[in-house]
Amino acid sequence: MSTFVLVHGAFRGGWSWRRVRPRLIAAGHDVHTPTLDGTATGLATWVDQVVGLLETEDLDDVVLVGHSQGGVVVREVAVRAPDRLRRLVYLDAAVPDPGERAVDVAPVPPDDALLPPRGTLVPPRPLTAGGDLDEATVAWLNERLVPTPFAPSLDRASTAEATVPATHVFFADTPPAYPCGTTRARLDARGTPYDVLDGGHDAPLTRPDVVADLLLRSAAPRLVVGAPIYRKTPTRGTQ
Repeated sequence: MSTFVLVHGAFRGGWSWRRVRPRLIAAGHDVHTPTLDGTATGLATWVDQVVGLLETEDLDDVVLVGHSQGGVVVREVAVRAPDRLRRLVYLDAAVPDPGERAVDVAPVPPDDALLPPRGTLVPPRPLTAGGDLDEATVAWLNERLVPTPFAPSLDRASTAEATVPATHVFFADTPPAYPCGTTRARLDARGTPYDVLDGGHDAPLTRPDVVADLLLRSAAPRLVVGAPIYRKTPTRGTQ
């Protein structure tokens, strides 16, 4: 049995894993899907919350997954609590470099003078159907999207490198202007391998079988760092 902790992205909650979670449980695994504090005053609030979950539940040998903005959080958790983790999975995630802010992982470097105040709650933009995101899922999502506190995006990542083995996975149909596109471009520049799967940014809801299969493979104890976990050649939307 493996233990998974799945950390959601911006404007979402633990509910965003509801189609993946039962598949992992059915395979005999322990799964935790925390909802990050919607009133967080800084990145440390979220990191403390996830580290607290690991400690309170006495979780070890964890596969820690960060989707989208969740990548910012799980990177810091890995720096804080590496002994409790087996592997990191960055799923279409924005991943700051050491000492960098989440707002810096943007297609265009931000002008600090134009950024909203630290205490801002950023409202979600309603989603529309398209690609693998159907009308029913869009309606379900839009009913649940919540504002995201801006403060965590202004805090710098630790200057330490995370030493936990990590896997980066991207979805072929995610718009290149998303912050995860910056992370992907950096991996290209560094020659760091990653995987690309068919699907859009909300693949945990639109392609749960693919995501669950990916996570089950990532839990394999003999997985070689940097080796492909699961690859399906994208047919569209590649960069």
